[in-house]
Amino acid sequence: MFPATDLQRQVFYSIMDLTLFGEHTSKPVDTISAVADLKRKHTSWNYVEGTHWHTRFSHLINYGAGYYSYLYARCFATTIWQEVCQGDPLSRSTGSAIRDKFLRHGGAKDPSVLLKDFAGDSVIKNSGGGIIPDISSLCKEVGL
Repeated sequence: MFPATDLQRQVFYSIMDLTLFGEHTSKPVDTISAVADLKRKHTSWNYVEGTHWHTRFSHLINYGAGYYSYLYARCFATTIWQEVCQGDPLSRSTGSAIRDKFLRHGGAKDPSVLLKDFAGDSVIKNSGGGIIPDISSLCKEVGL
């Protein structure tokens, strides 16, 4: 139950971040109503009127419109674990693969190329000039 609750919280934070800092029309956004509506629609927790907790959630300010990157990283990490490391994580071959296919290049290779070379073509999909992680490993890990 706890991994699913944590995932739901991360998804909610991501949706909230994209709603508040994503593309907007020219009219201002009522953040209190927006957060309350999102919480009612996308979580199992009740919204408490008058709390305005999102104004103290510093991740939205410090990270800008990138909070959803936690979910991307978690998708990549679970895919790497399940596809490359899980069988024998402490073996020489696993360590060599991490070093040779992933770490050796530093910042010299495109990260999407590194991910595909390391964990296989299905780890990401290209979409609209960006990348989308494969969510199946994460869903499997949290039992969805």
